[in-house]
Amino acid sequence: MTIDSRDQNYLKKLTVLYVEDDEETRDQFREFLSRPVGTLLTAANGVEGLELFKKNIPDIVVTDILMPQMDGLTMSYEIRGISPSVPIIVVTAFEETDYLKRAIDIGVDKYVTKPVNSYMLFECLLECAHRLRAEDQLKFEQQRKIQEMWAKHHEIVATLAGGMAHDYNNLLQVILGYMSVAREKLAAHNENPDFLNNVDDFYSQSVALGSRLNILSNSDDECMEQNDVMSLIRRSIEQSLINTPISFSCDYPDDLPPVSFFKQHMHMVFSDIAHNAVEAMPSGGKLHLAAQKAAVTESDNLTLIPGDYLHIQLTDTGVGIAPEILPNIFSPYFSSKQKCSQRCTGLSLALCHTIIMKHGGIITAESSQGNGATFHIWLPIPVQ
Repeated sequence: MTIDSRDQNYLKKLTVLYVEDDEETRDQFREFLSRPVGTLLTAANGVEGLELFKKNIPDIVVTDILMPQMDGLTMSYEIRGISPSVPIIVVTAFEETDYLKRAIDIGVDKYVTKPVNSYMLFECLLECAHRLRAEDQLKFEQQRKIQEMWAKHHEIVATLAGGMAHDYNNLLQVILGYMSVAREKLAAHNENPDFLNNVDDFYSQSVALGSRLNILSNSDDECMEQNDVMSLIRRSIEQSLINTPISFSCDYPDDLPPVSFFKQHMHMVFSDIAHNAVEAMPSGGKLHLAAQKAAVTESDNLTLIPGDYLHIQLTDTGVGIAPEILPNIFSPYFSSKQKCSQRCTGLSLALCHTIIMKHGGIITAESSQGNGATFHIWLPIPVQ
């Protein structure tokens, strides 16, 4: 096997679970395995190994077969039910056909016999790392194509939204004129025009919607500033949580570098995400803001130009997002909510996506139904 340095570097990022009941062997291979891998987890039997897997979801599993409480193949079968594609390497002194057949049926990736040649085990790990790296690269290519489709999609939507916003604002101006005339005529007859206050409310909502259409159409007169964006983000979220049963916490260093941003647009992004979190936690919950500087490389499989970014995470403890809905949440006019409030326009997250892309970053979401959601935002840090 020709060793690829890319596979070695990738292996150093991975978490490996090693399960072996013999303490001496476990200690020996703990020392060996801890060098080429990123994080090594060890367990003395299948029960411990399965619990560690559930808790940490490692990238590769290396296990002995015959162990007390739960053997390695039974553990592997249980792991396959949790993560069908995780690579599993079986290490054993037994070569009987029944063990091999069970291993094949379970879908074990590699089979190494004892006494184990360390280099052979290392090769197995590299082959697994190569497969995982190839899968990540495929995902990256798919994400890149999706981003290209998004860009074309948003270009079309932006053109339509720009025309709609222009005509929409003209119509609003006519409505405002007729409202003024109506007030004057009612006042002349000493009639109370209070009922027009309702029209004022709807007019204000319409103006706000028009502003959102303008942003979606990429038209903005605001100047981009380079400053501490975290203070603005924190204030935007705190304002959105006033009079709600949500507790808010933060975790980020004080010396984060400044980024370039449109103040009003960035306020809208985090206000909207916070509002969505409030709706996902009607009985109360927690919202946590975290941020750190991150160096993005091609191996990170993010659809970003390599460089330094501010990585912002906003995590809630709400109902989560269903898997079938998650891929669509940034689509314009997509909404999983019933059309029951003035905010349910389906533009909220689409606007967030558009705004972050205009800033040279990306926004993604991860969630599982019932376990909350985390939004990830990457904003480029200007080169000094």
